[in-house]
Amino acid sequence: MNVLDKVISFFDPVSGVSRAAARQLLRSAEQRDYSAAQFGRRNKAWRGRGTSATTEVAGALSTLRDRARDFVRNGWAGQRILDVLTSHVIGTGIVTVPNTGSDRDDNRYRLLREEWENRSDIENVLNYGGQQALMLRSMVEGGDSVLRMLPMKFEADGSNVPFRLQGLEGDLIDSSRDSLLGKDRNVRLGVQLGEWNTREGLYLHSTHPGDGFAVLGSEGSKLVEWKDLCYLYRPLRLGQLRGISWFAPILLNAKEIQDLMEAAIVQQRTQASFAGFLKRAPGAANPLVTKKEEDGTKVTRIEPGQIQDIGESDIVFANPSSQSVFGEAYKAGLWAMAAGAGITYDQLTGDLTQANYSSLRAGKIEFRRLVEQVQWQVFVPMVCEKVDRRFEELAVMAGKLRPRKDGYRVDHIMPAVEPIDPKKDLEADILAVRAGRMSPQSFISAWGYDWRKVVKDFSAFFSFADANNVPLDIDPRRPANGARANAAPVEGAQND
Repeated sequence: MNVLDKVISFFDPVSGVSRAAARQLLRSAEQRDYSAAQFGRRNKAWRGRGTSATTEVAGALSTLRDRARDFVRNGWAGQRILDVLTSHVIGTGIVTVPNTGSDRDDNRYRLLREEWENRSDIENVLNYGGQQALMLRSMVEGGDSVLRMLPMKFEADGSNVPFRLQGLEGDLIDSSRDSLLGKDRNVRLGVQLGEWNTREGLYLHSTHPGDGFAVLGSEGSKLVEWKDLCYLYRPLRLGQLRGISWFAPILLNAKEIQDLMEAAIVQQRTQASFAGFLKRAPGAANPLVTKKEEDGTKVTRIEPGQIQDIGESDIVFANPSSQSVFGEAYKAGLWAMAAGAGITYDQLTGDLTQANYSSLRAGKIEFRRLVEQVQWQVFVPMVCEKVDRRFEELAVMAGKLRPRKDGYRVDHIMPAVEPIDPKKDLEADILAVRAGRMSPQSFISAWGYDWRKVVKDFSAFFSFADANNVPLDIDPRRPANGARANAAPVEGAQND
């Protein structure tokens, strides 16, 4: 306690105690238990803000989206990351199969669905699987994407189910519609909000704002109800309304890696040139006389392998250093880039020089967990389930499906996961089925097939083979090599 505190405490003990308590609090704040929360020499350049997710996204959305697209357009790594994520999350398309318990209703739904998926695109460019892939690519690259569900008239549509889909980039959401700017109430970044922040709709431009003839400003956007939209984005924080580009954590690193590559290329080109520097007295004649190209351009250069007689002058040739840490720095940057994008190093680069079965399997297990999370927590609830409900609703209204009290329950089959070692992985899966850890339905669906169709195909194929007395080694009812020992008798089949 200093002299002033002692004097104050003598005349006013209560104030003295308050001053001592306040000083103790200040001392505790300066000496916090968490190192990352301190404000010392090591942390003085570390800044953070307590802003909401929507506020953070609002200040960076358009810039990050534009830079991410430039990264994809002008860099091989961005394109590769998009291809890897899309091929694993979507593949050729997430398949919707009916599971109502009624074979008749399932077959009718399946036929209608297959016919509609081939014509789902309002622009008549892609099928439903292609639209899924493009939706995911647009979301990963730009942060979000929109799928608009459009009911059609029978005459104009020409199909059994009058229903079409229109894919839109997130750019068409009018971010200028924002209550913080005083223009609209209960609207944040183009998202109309209701009670408890329930989404009620999006303000969408009729044309892309980047087009030359686009209508700029909020006057060119109109509110589209949420029930008519599938809005795809990956929430990273509670309360987040708009998505951010998946490339955001790696863009700065990726730009530096690209600059490093360009610098290394320039260095190698310089070292490959046999350059020289002429030394002569002031006013002396230049022994390397300037020449002219065919177009009249004046040049002075040394050709590869050229030995020029320069008389009394001296010429000193460049001796660039061959030492470089490019390889180590470049590889470390690619490792960080792959980790930030959620894929493995070998998926990004195709470099398998130091890979083996164990390392590949360990890396792919973590990657598959991320893929499953995106499939079942992002894409299926935000896109597939909403499209399924709208398809069922319009198909019943059109009289193409009979109404059901419990509706039409469907399953979603994800793209097949290619095994690293097919024999080992297949044997492990078979043991898992036999041990009860995995159902036969899950086993077949893991390869991207509808198990009901697979069983029916098996039944039809082997019934025909048995009727024609054709034993096959691929028959799972027989032991290996086609022997019939211990095989269950097949009704109607002839003896071999």
